[in-house]
Amino acid sequence: MKLKILLIISLFMWLNISAQSQPIKITGSIEDICMNPTISPDGEFVAFTKAGYQGIWLYKFSDNSIKQITDEVAAGYAMQWSPDSKFILSRPAYYDGPIRYNAVKIYNAETSEAIQLSDYRTKMPSLPYWSNFNEEVFIISNNQIESFKTGLAATNEQKLQAGKIVAYITNDDKIGVTDLSTNTTRIFEPIAGKKCMNLTLSPDNQRVVFEIYGGNLYSMKIDGTELTDLGIGYRAKWMADSQHIIYMITQDDGHQFTSSDIFKVKYDGTEKVNLTYTEDRIELSPSASFINNKIVFEAFDEGAIYFINLE
Repeated sequence: MKLKILLIISLFMWLNISAQSQPIKITGSIEDICMNPTISPDGEFVAFTKAGYQGIWLYKFSDNSIKQITDEVAAGYAMQWSPDSKFILSRPAYYDGPIRYNAVKIYNAETSEAIQLSDYRTKMPSLPYWSNFNEEVFIISNNQIESFKTGLAATNEQKLQAGKIVAYITNDDKIGVTDLSTNTTRIFEPIAGKKCMNLTLSPDNQRVVFEIYGGNLYSMKIDGTELTDLGIGYRAKWMADSQHIIYMITQDDGHQFTSSDIFKVKYDGTEKVNLTYTEDRIELSPSASFINNKIVFEAFDEGAIYFINLE
């Protein structure tokens, strides 16, 4: 009986792993650490950074080329592709002695041109977000939306596709949801007294996924209903269908990671699958394309970046 159960479990694991191709290395090594990969929505590029989140590099799938588009400090932290896969939004920094200054910038993926949208300032706790397709970006300042025009043009169809909902972590670690069409905002505290972090909005603008600081991963509708505990999970990102989420489950010894795998789950907690299931690789920071169904991640113990083609 035990042997039969083990065979069934092994078959189940094999089927899960066989649902996608084996991971393929893009770049990186212990001597040249590459990290925090972020795949473009069209699946054509991977933006990544290096140790300390300094600089942004682009890998192009069609010709396997790599180029650097900036060497600015902190530029590679929480960078975001524009919906049309043409620009990268970032919050680079510089230091004047012990004082840190941040600004909001976008980078042209083709030309590497940088467009500075805000002044450099000492207090910018919020990460920047795209809105109105690619025509605006915003940060949260004193729990209010501060918008910046990008100078980019979007068609009415593109703006309609992007929707009018923006979701973000407020300066006091709650969840803010603003409807730009009515200029109304609702603030949610899903778990009383607990801080929210690492929030992302689904492509269809209907749900969010987020972590509770020191707690589990959750999904929720943008009206605050259908709060679902997804268990332990970190750095979740939505997949193109707005139904499934990819994220990582890590273990550590109090000082460094000892193991990690990339998982996929439906927003309601069902259909949970381990996409990597390895014992000899520590997979972190997953990111999914919205076309071509690719997933990228970093291998922490190798200093490398990999991708998987999902079937």
